Amino acid sequence: MVKIKDSASVFDAARKMKDSNIGSLLVEDSKVYGIVTADDIVFKAVATRKMDSSVKDLLSKPLISVSMDADLAEAARIMGEKDVKRLVVKSGQKIVGIVSQKDIIRISPSLYGVIAKRE
Repeated sequence: MVKIKDSASVFDAARKMKDSNIGSLLVEDSKVYGIVTADDIVFKAVATRKMDSSVKDLLSKPLISVSMDADLAEAARIMGEKDVKRLVVKSGQKIVGIVSQKDIIRISPSLYGVIAKRE
């Protein structure tokens, strides 16, 4: 789980993702309050020629989370209902990780239909 300040540049976010070999960063000011993804950078900055934007201009919020105690089917259901590719994993109020659609499908391919379902 890698974090970045909301005032950071799009370039810094992209470099941090590349260097860490990840597709998203948790965004923080004094606390974590959003997430920025590689798709956010491509579609909201690169494609619109707004590379001078800061991370706070691109982030997705509020964070959509799942309990650390939830099973994969529950995480897949939330992703499908909320139309998101990643969930923040929490233990109580503490963020302990991020789970992605790719993670779930790699572990349990049968859940693809649950994730793909749009209410």
